[in-house]
Order: sequence, then C-alpha cells, then structure tokens
Amino acid sequence: DKRALFTAAVELKCDQMRGQFSIDHETKPAISDQLTAIGHAMNAFLSRPEMLQFDRRIAAETESNPDIGLAFLKAGPWRMRNDFSAFLAHAAEHGQLSIEDTDLAAEQFVSLCKGIGDLERRFGKHLSKERDDKRVASAVRLFLKAYGTI
Repeated sequence: DKRALFTAAVELKCDQMRGQFSIDHETKPAISDQLTAIGHAMNAFLSRPEMLQFDRRIAAETESNPDIGLAFLKAGPWRMRNDFSAFLAHAAEHGQLSIEDTDLAAEQFVSLCKGIGDLERRFGKHLSKERDDKRVASAVRLFLKAYGTI
C-alpha cells in the first residue's frame, strides 16, 4: 500500500543521508576540532536543497499519516542522535568530556549548531557560510564550557 511504500522510501532515504553524515570514533584530533567538523557537516547536510525538499515532503505526508513522521524519526534523526550520543560517551570515557546524559548533550549541541538558521533555511532564506561558521564556532565553545574537562 501507499503507506508501506512511502515508509520504505523514507527509511532508504534516511540510510542514504546517514551515510553522508557519519561520526568516526577512531579519529584522534582534539575534541574541539571533531565537534567543529561535526557541526559544519550537519549544517551543510541540512542545507542541501534535496534535504530541504525531503523535509517538506515528510512534513506534508505526516499531516495525513503520522506513521510516516514516526518512520522518519526512527530512521533518521533518532538514529543520528544515538550515533552522536555514542560518540560523546566515547569521548567522555576517554576523558575528553564530562557528560552524564549524552542523549541530552547531543540534542543540545545540534540545537546550538542549527540555531534559528535551520528555520530560516526551511523558509527560503539564504544563509551565509560566514554566519553558519560563526554559529558552529560559538556552539563548540559553549558546549565545551558546559561539558569540557579543562
């Protein structure tokens, strides 16, 4: 049926997107450099025209079929949060960060990096790379002030 087909398409698209936004636990750069790279990759990923279009399609389909939205959350955002949370837990285990709730910390970092720029992008405003860069740099500084070990 249409719902099953659309759900399968959502899951496939999310798998493809996740492949472009992986988090490597084995790299050895400073945690600030890793967080900066993740913030930039996330914003670049969310800014892609096909991602904006996909996001709009999911939102529209979810109006009439909430299961589509749930499938999207499970296949994409929740998996990415879990992956990023695992990355943060790994950094905490190795003394790079001090975090009790890595799921919450992952959400906080993503929110700091996206800011209102994410909404502006969704509604057609072109954002400058300089502004995104400044937002990510500030997010990393704030995050490390809250969760850094130094």
